[in-house]
Amino acid sequence: MTHAHTDHIADLGRLKKETGAPVYISERESIPGAEAISEGHEFNVGNLKIKALLTWGHSRGGMTFFVTGLARPIAIVGDSIFAGSMGGGNVSYKDALRNNIEKILTLPDETIICPGHGPMTTVGEEKQRNPFFAGRV
Repeated sequence: MTHAHTDHIADLGRLKKETGAPVYISERESIPGAEAISEGHEFNVGNLKIKALLTWGHSRGGMTFFVTGLARPIAIVGDSIFAGSMGGGNVSYKDALRNNIEKILTLPDETIICPGHGPMTTVGEEKQRNPFFAGRV
């Protein structure tokens, strides 16, 4: 789980019941039914390697899951970054901006960004065109 906002965790029980898979969330936003993890936690799903990055600011424990082992890397970012925008700094705009720049936009340009809402994009696209990061990356 990228963060504990209701629109992102509403189907947690059904997800666990139907898949039997473990569910992870930041230790800063632990919720019943999910295992709390810290930044840097790594796990595998088949041939995929997944690393947790703490990208808080929109929420207290926002996590990005960086996935490798496919043709291109993927970053599951929740509401940290959207195509051409970013999630509100509900907890801290300054920290949301800093974490996006330092932890997401430093990933390889070909990394596919999968936001919690809206279309997918890439790190390279957001570095070039996202007005929140212009002149900062």
